[in-house]
Amino acid sequence: MIREVSEALRDLIQQATPDLGSWVVLHSLSQGEKVAVPDNKAILALIAVAEHPHLRNRPLVEGQAGLVRAPMSLQLTYLVTYIGDHDESQARLGRIVQAFHTYPVLRPPELTPPLSDEVESLAIRLQAPSADERNQVWGALGRSGRLSLFYEVDVAPVPVLEREGAGRVREHRIDYVGAP
Repeated sequence: MIREVSEALRDLIQQATPDLGSWVVLHSLSQGEKVAVPDNKAILALIAVAEHPHLRNRPLVEGQAGLVRAPMSLQLTYLVTYIGDHDESQARLGRIVQAFHTYPVLRPPELTPPLSDEVESLAIRLQAPSADERNQVWGALGRSGRLSLFYEVDVAPVPVLEREGAGRVREHRIDYVGAP
């Protein structure tokens, strides 16, 4: 499902910029990647996956097998950069900002199956990491820093795999016997 989110973001950028053709690719940007980083392309790189901190520990929900854990919500962090001339990089990254600003939330009608069947929404937010945080990311990738954007994407919810659920309380009773 995470790969489908990345593909949906790539498709959103390309649909919002039809005049630029197919110009966005998914790539890890890792120095160890066997596929070379393409020139004159925007790179959409997933750099972190985490559970959404505000939606943890939700109560059990009704599933087919009884009460089950609530679906998990994720936060995905992406780095977006353009490989090419610096002036062109600024222009292309500006187009990406426009696309994500125009469509900050994607819901099932804008998504394709199987992603549209699995998630309620994707919320896209521009992030502003500090200079140290940016340097740490580029250093971890084994590359020199480049002009780039950082986005956080909330994916809600990720359903649990069906298995045995917990039972339900059918009756709650308190008997009180007064003093003799």
